[in-house]
Amino acid sequence: MIVARGSLYTRLALRVSMVIAASAAVLLGAIWYTTQVAANEAYDRLLTGNALQIAENTWLQGDSVTVDVPVAAFMLTPGVRTFYTVLDPQGRSIAGDPDFKPDIPWERLSEGPLLSDGVYQDADVRIVVLGRRLAIDNAHPWAVVAVAQTKAARLSFAKNLSGNALIVIAVMAILTVLASTFTLYQTLAPLERIEQALAARDPNDLAPLAMEVPAEIHALVSAINGFMQRLALHQGLLRRVIGDAAHQLRTPVAALVSQVELLSRQADETRKHAHLARLRSLTSNLGRQIGQLINHAMVQHRADSAIPVCLDMAELVRGEMAEMLSSWHDRDLQALDVGMDMPAVPCMVDGDATTLREAVKNILDNALLYGAPGLLHVDIKAAGPDWEVRFIDDGPGIPAASQASVRAPFSPRSGNRAGGSLGLSIVEQVMGAHGGALLFSHDEGGRFAVVLRMPQAARA
Repeated sequence: MIVARGSLYTRLALRVSMVIAASAAVLLGAIWYTTQVAANEAYDRLLTGNALQIAENTWLQGDSVTVDVPVAAFMLTPGVRTFYTVLDPQGRSIAGDPDFKPDIPWERLSEGPLLSDGVYQDADVRIVVLGRRLAIDNAHPWAVVAVAQTKAARLSFAKNLSGNALIVIAVMAILTVLASTFTLYQTLAPLERIEQALAARDPNDLAPLAMEVPAEIHALVSAINGFMQRLALHQGLLRRVIGDAAHQLRTPVAALVSQVELLSRQADETRKHAHLARLRSLTSNLGRQIGQLINHAMVQHRADSAIPVCLDMAELVRGEMAEMLSSWHDRDLQALDVGMDMPAVPCMVDGDATTLREAVKNILDNALLYGAPGLLHVDIKAAGPDWEVRFIDDGPGIPAASQASVRAPFSPRSGNRAGGSLGLSIVEQVMGAHGGALLFSHDEGGRFAVVLRMPQAARA
């Protein structure tokens, strides 16, 4: 039983949407980080530029340090507060805000502008410290310039950039989800067309589906067409078997009913015994014909469904021959010369034991019914890459003109023989299913032989 587990379209659309949402979140995080770094770098350069302008206007005049702070050093973006201080080599503030006293790394001033974060007047600030070397003899020959800026402006700048990016990413993500779901719908649309085509069909319409589908779904359509083709073959086989049975059984059943009617009205004992003998003959022939029809249908069915196995053809023939001779009641077999000649090695073939037994049984049955008045030999030998099983008897055999027609089912029978003429037709079909052949020939003594030729097993 097939159980539906929900819509494939819904699952795929949900997974695609989750992937796109996760990708958008990662991209937004990357943009937020990038804008933060870009804003910091831009504002740090402005901050460092301001400190450099102040340092360039700082010089030694006599024994004291003089500073001429340019106005351009404080022309910044609105919302940014700036604090600065200039220290002499003794660490005394000579300009700017005397309360602004950041930590001065005197030993690192030679490295250039030094940037750090801090807090001043309850505001987060970014601080740059740089030194200007003076021509004096001192442990710290530096005039130090320290400039700080509040960080609110740079944070606002980063938020504006990332906010714009967020809008763009959200719009693109929505458009991508819509495009993906539409593409999924278009991709799965052929499955819906296949479903509609099958649902609209008549139950007896097993013609292949004829529609244009993507390459990925072509295998599914091919599998459906292959299944319908096999179903059509089996349905045709069933109809043919039913038709053959109805056609072939109509006459013997009518004859049987006629004999029963005649027997019921007959008062003469002699004629009554004749009718009974005729009734027994008709019943026997009808039973044989029904068996052949059933076996014919079985052989046709197993030709497509049976899995071949490796088996010994000599053992199969010997077992079927022993069973046939022990259960045969239609004639006296005491004077019959029966023999079997086979090689010392196993005669392995790849095949279906059930249908091969049926083929051997039909050949033996024909030989005992219509031939072999005094001799029935079976000779098995290798013939190149094949095995040959020869059924030889001393009967009249099959005339050359009839050897082609006896292979077909329900062919006319010589000698007014009863039955459906299916024995050798069954053998022909079994050999065809096994890649072998049904042949007719004569041995060195001129006796008629029915020959089964089959390829030797590949694993033998």
